[in-house]
Amino acid sequence: MKYIIDTDPGIDDAIAIAMAIRNNLDIIGFTLASGNIPAYKSEKNLKIIQEFLNTNIKMYKGKNKNKCNHETAEYAHGKDGLGYAVFTDNMSKKKFSRVSAEDFIIKASKKYKDDLTIICLGPLTNLASAMKKDPKLVKRVKHLVIMGTTYDPNVKEPYLEFNVNVDPKAAKYVLEAPFSEIKLVTHEVGVKSFIEKDYVLNLRNSDDLVSRFIGLISEKYIEFSYDHYNTIGLGTPDPTTIASLIDPKIIKFEPCNVEIISRGENKGECNISITDDSNIMVSTDFDLKRFRKVFEDTFN
Repeated sequence: MKYIIDTDPGIDDAIAIAMAIRNNLDIIGFTLASGNIPAYKSEKNLKIIQEFLNTNIKMYKGKNKNKCNHETAEYAHGKDGLGYAVFTDNMSKKKFSRVSAEDFIIKASKKYKDDLTIICLGPLTNLASAMKKDPKLVKRVKHLVIMGTTYDPNVKEPYLEFNVNVDPKAAKYVLEAPFSEIKLVTHEVGVKSFIEKDYVLNLRNSDDLVSRFIGLISEKYIEFSYDHYNTIGLGTPDPTTIASLIDPKIIKFEPCNVEIISRGENKGECNISITDDSNIMVSTDFDLKRFRKVFEDTFN
């Protein structure tokens, strides 16, 4: 299987990308979304991540910015998006392709068809733009894995999940399309699948460069996880999404109906209900022990 990672890096995006590469997922390209931080900062971060991984996977910028581009998450990821770590602008000479993200997605869908999975770790702007440009893309691409949406049957008040709320029109457009299979890894699973604080921070002393990088950038997100969710450790929405591809037993998925509200006073709300049959599957349970094993086997 070939994979495209659509990302807005972001601390947890960086960890997810490193996890994907180190577990030999065949990544054919990164497409850059704007979400966690402004696009120009994400561009720099993606280059830095590839420097630490010693990879040269092609990178593609999104042509269309999302409609709520002012909503960023420096409060979680730090001013530059990689926590308290500071990297110089000239650290990497890697360059982005002149081909746009949407055109690359279209081209890859024609080449690989049902041997392609698109992994979306940020707002769905790029994928929605590609679908609008080439409506037949939906028939070629069979598999989407999306970090986003929210589902907790015990909570009645809708939660404005970040990736959906940044561009609800794109989310609605993608999730109403007849893809063969869409898997949603929800906000709730991302919050609960955390790595213990001491393990993550001790990575800063690792003999392995990539593990030290993960430990270095994670401190800010550990603080965010505690402040917002009372979690004493590293919340891992995007790494959990990647881990579900490495070990499919980590997450239990069930068919669901999804409603995204894209306009009006409730704009950004996501309503999910379990059903008997659907092309969309939502995460309803996960195995924390199995996830931590993947994480700790990858970074130590």
